[in-house]
Amino acid sequence: MARQTDWKKLAGKRVELRKGGQVVRTGFVKDVLDSADVLWLEPERFRQRTLIDKSMGFTIRPIADPSLN
Repeated sequence: MARQTDWKKLAGKRVELRKGGQVVRTGFVKDVLDSADVLWLEPERFRQRTLIDKSMGFTIRPIADPSLN
C-alpha cells in the first residue's frame, strides 16, 4: 500500500510505521491530533502506546485487511 501523508485518514486503521524503508512496528491509529501531524499508535502485542510526530521522520502505511477481500 502507498504511504499516507494525510494522517487524519488513518484514524482507526491498522498501519505499519517505517523509517529508512524498514518496518519499525505495526499497530492501530487510536487518534490523530487536529493538526494531523501527530498520532497515537496503539500497540500490537506487548508494546506501549506511542505518540508519533511527523517531524520524527517516520512513514506511515495502512495495512490492508485480508478479511475484507
